[in-house]
Amino acid sequence: MPVDPTRAPADPTALIDDINSRIVHALGAHGPAELHAAAARTGVNVGETYAGRLWTGGVRPLVQRYPTGEAFMAALANGSPDALNAAIEVLAAVAPTAAMSFALEVMRIDLDGFTFGHNRVPFELVMRGRAEKIIKREPSTASPEILLRMLRRRTLAPGEIPQGKIADIPIAALIACVSAGELRFDQVESAGLFSEHPALREGAGLLDALRRTRWFTASDGHDGGLAQWLAHRLAAARYTPAVPALRELFTRQRRFLTTAGENLLEIGTPEALEAAASPLSLEGVPINEYDRHDRQTIAIDALLRAGASRAFDVLAPLFEEQVLRCGGIRSESAGTVLEKLTPAQVTAEPRWIERCLSAAQDRELGATARALLDQLDPGLVDEAAARAEKRKRKAAAGSTVKPPAGDLVKRYRAGEHERVWEELLALERRPPKALAAQAEAVAMETMERVRCGLEAVVERLRAEGYPFHKKARALVPPPHDALGSVQRLESLTGGRLPLSLRAFYLVVGSVDLSGSEDRFRHDPGKHGPKPKKGEIVDVAQKYPFMYLSHFDPLVVLPLEEAVAEAEMWARRERERAGMKAPLHLTISPGPSFKANPRDAQPEPVDTVRLPGPFADAELRRGRGGAVPLVGHLRGTLAWGGFPGLAGTSVRPQAALDALAQSVAPF
Repeated sequence: MPVDPTRAPADPTALIDDINSRIVHALGAHGPAELHAAAARTGVNVGETYAGRLWTGGVRPLVQRYPTGEAFMAALANGSPDALNAAIEVLAAVAPTAAMSFALEVMRIDLDGFTFGHNRVPFELVMRGRAEKIIKREPSTASPEILLRMLRRRTLAPGEIPQGKIADIPIAALIACVSAGELRFDQVESAGLFSEHPALREGAGLLDALRRTRWFTASDGHDGGLAQWLAHRLAAARYTPAVPALRELFTRQRRFLTTAGENLLEIGTPEALEAAASPLSLEGVPINEYDRHDRQTIAIDALLRAGASRAFDVLAPLFEEQVLRCGGIRSESAGTVLEKLTPAQVTAEPRWIERCLSAAQDRELGATARALLDQLDPGLVDEAAARAEKRKRKAAAGSTVKPPAGDLVKRYRAGEHERVWEELLALERRPPKALAAQAEAVAMETMERVRCGLEAVVERLRAEGYPFHKKARALVPPPHDALGSVQRLESLTGGRLPLSLRAFYLVVGSVDLSGSEDRFRHDPGKHGPKPKKGEIVDVAQKYPFMYLSHFDPLVVLPLEEAVAEAEMWARRERERAGMKAPLHLTISPGPSFKANPRDAQPEPVDTVRLPGPFADAELRRGRGGAVPLVGHLRGTLAWGGFPGLAGTSVRPQAALDALAQSVAPF
């Protein structure tokens, strides 16, 4: 008979004892032989006695512990823990309906927050587990509250809940279970349970459920998978009232950014695209914001989908020549634009073609831009190229840059070093012959001074025991056939080298100030006074020149390597069809290679684009901006060949001053 809740004590122990006694009474209605056969069918294992929190005496099958039905009933009469532990399962084997009734009563008893005495644990907690096993065989008989409780305890899988019972479980309770980690959510285990729930068959219900997740109200919780599933369902249903909620997740939840952004793109309404484009920043975002690339990618994609013309008005500044030359975050965003642009969008807004033509000559964006141009109507590309050339000629005709005046060589020798080079930078690709001859003489004079400065720097570094990576390559004069190699390089690249680079190859040759800590570690005595036994040495102070290799030492690779790279580039260009790509000639490896080649990491190198300007080559420094080669050499030698020292306050100042004093102005 059921327990009267009006007289039920607060202590659940008494309730379970009452149920236990009634189970024993129900078992007494069956014969000993029937009980023995039922005990064998259960397959239950029990312990002998229970002391504290441990079963003692070993664990074995119930039918072996009590070889006869009489022995089992006698143990029940004496209150044996192991017999009581198995009683409800034995009853389920002989009277399933009665056992189910008792199991449901056990599950209705609230055990949350109740602490049992040690010797009572098996009666209450183990009986709860036995009751759950019985209910699990026929869950349709249990109430939604009991099924939810079993879900939370993970004794019932989502797929085991009868479909007719799913609708009776409040959706808020299911979401709370997932948020607390009591119910795991993934497509295999729980998606079916939520898919069948009637509250989630319409967009309004899905949106309400999304707002109930912890991911929507906080930044943690176990319901991230559920929130993503709800957002995908909202996007698949094109439920436009969900746009504000998805926008909030897209802009506020970093871990949810990609999912929410893609959902907004999938909904695709003007409001959704505007929400997805809202974080766009042409100026870039802080470099430590790890999601900036994903955020920019989704925003750019949304802007392009909203309209090619409007997207051009917003994104065109990313393709300005100065931006492409300097690289960085804005250049990365320009690359994203090219990746997302479709031929249909470019055709709808022809101004995009001109931007692709300018990007086609860029080292990092060129391949993507040329691939896009190859998919367009050649006539449209030719028309855009003609428009761009016409504007360029018009701008050149209106230029107010004054040509160099006076004898450039005399002015340079008189000390106008920087002023003369500024005027040379303004020269056209093909200046008058007399002016070109003066410019070439200035370039040769400049590199003579660079060579003298480098000789002094290398001599001082050798005297101080600087650990060169390859001492023989520190400063190598031009080969005897340098002029022929330069002309070969020019024939491969289709134009005369910039005067500064040409003069460097013909006058200086190559330089390599990169270092190697390994050589220093093997024998520090070669790089300064050998420390005495037991002496505590301040390495940075005692061996200051060893650390210079970490500060971007000057490297200009040999001419023969430049020719070999150009020959490989020329073969590749002959093999490929379509627009010709410029050669980005490698001048110097990356900083980590120059610091310690053995432990170098993959990184961008320093390059010069050929063909290039007439006077001074533009040196593209890794992922950074482009700088004039002469200006780079001037700044580098001002820091003794290690320009990275400019960015640190911890430097061997005495050593640096000694190196810098060795260099004459140029």
